Amino acid sequence: MVYPKDHEPAHVHVVGPEAEAKFDIKTLECIENYGFSEKTLKRIKEYLKERQDTLLEAWDEYQE
Repeated sequence: MVYPKDHEPAHVHVVGPEAEAKFDIKTLECIENYGFSEKTLKRIKEYLKERQDTLLEAWDEYQE
């Protein structure tokens, strides 16, 4: 999820059953993690990498 009028850096929230993480969209660094395993974080990062351009566009659009 990308929330409107959110704070920098550009980031995305990933929510799962009893888990949540926040990734920097530009670097794909995991900023926060509550409950995801390292294996799952790696899979999320790969998923985000494939959609990085779209996520950055969404971030810019939602922050206006």
